Amino acid sequence: MQRIHMTVSPQSWGLERSNHKVSRHLATLGLPRAELEARARRNTYEWLMKQFDEDEGAFHGYYDPRVKRLAPAQTANLIAPFQLIAAFDRYDDETLLVMARRAADWLEMEMVESHPMSLVLGGVRDNIKPTQLWTKYTADYVTLSLSLYERMKDEELLARAVRSSKFLLQSQNHGFAPKFDHGPEGWVERGWQSFGRVIVAMIALQEFTGEEGWLDRALLWAEYGLSLQAADGCLYLINGDYYSSDIAADEIRGLIRVHWRTERSRFLEAAVRFADWHLERQLPNGAWPLSVDRWGETVGEYIGPGDIPNIAISMLLMHKATGEPKYLASAVRALRYSVAQQCVPGLDCPFAEDPRCQWGFWSWDPRYDYTMSSDQSTHHCRGYWFFLDYFLSLPGEEQKALVDLVGPPEDAAPRLPRRFLAKRKASS
Repeated sequence: MQRIHMTVSPQSWGLERSNHKVSRHLATLGLPRAELEARARRNTYEWLMKQFDEDEGAFHGYYDPRVKRLAPAQTANLIAPFQLIAAFDRYDDETLLVMARRAADWLEMEMVESHPMSLVLGGVRDNIKPTQLWTKYTADYVTLSLSLYERMKDEELLARAVRSSKFLLQSQNHGFAPKFDHGPEGWVERGWQSFGRVIVAMIALQEFTGEEGWLDRALLWAEYGLSLQAADGCLYLINGDYYSSDIAADEIRGLIRVHWRTERSRFLEAAVRFADWHLERQLPNGAWPLSVDRWGETVGEYIGPGDIPNIAISMLLMHKATGEPKYLASAVRALRYSVAQQCVPGLDCPFAEDPRCQWGFWSWDPRYDYTMSSDQSTHHCRGYWFFLDYFLSLPGEEQKALVDLVGPPEDAAPRLPRRFLAKRKASS
């Protein structure tokens, strides 16, 4: 049985930190190790820290450079701490873990249903429609709580994870409904059905608590996920009609995880079909459209840049599960796209002189409103770390075979000036 926890940090996959490993093949792929490390480190210490509201104890929702406005804290705090946790594993910097815990505490106080009389105790509210509690957000909160528990050993964190998982069980008992709405006081059948996050959260709960019932529940969610898969292999998870790159990566990972835990091949086969759907629709620039309808039409011209490295992480796991190099090649193309979405000081990018933009990642492509958010950077930086640690764990002949398969990039992102490659101190 493959022992892989949640996809928060490469070390949760049992990978060794690759900080001191080298490979000439990375530069040929257009993803030099020193540059990826510098991009992620500088984003973490020089951009992400500026998004944290010390008084509130949470990350701002986003930054808008057009009006130099930091939006109030919201659900970005569910996954922004993933970057801090992964960075803690990489840099051994305790201040990162403390900040991640503060964001989790803010969520518990401000976004999680907590009244003892509530019948949907533990659900996480949507910041746009605060009467609604979403399974998607709640599963992320379970994962965050368990990831912090794994490192801090605070029983309160485990209790939070179990409490919120009871909300996921209520969803399961109401036809896997994606949200509860306090307006009509009922479960809502239509919405964003991100079953993969629930699978990962429940399997992790089984591993941390030893209670087999959580694995049984994960299996029920996985079976439900199979029932949603279309004939073309895609999962149209918004209202049953729309694919979204925002809820794709976790579905691939969840199906692989349940396959490894149960050894039932149909779950891996479903993951392969969905991953192959992505391979067929990967754009020349390495990205995927934000939204596609059930009839194969792209809804708009936009790309969600943070979704791309998140899907790349899933392609790495597909490679681990199948050994097929095509998935590793897809991840490389996706990460080449990712590095072009970062605002690097001194290079040509909008608002490059704004200190709150430097080293951040754009929320949209095309830029739309020029905002930047911590729930985007978490995917880019972790994507770099997962790729480096995984690629550098492979034998040299596999690394070379990937270079032969993918080749050098035709339009590589501008190289980082050498002055940015030096490590910054953790206190910077």
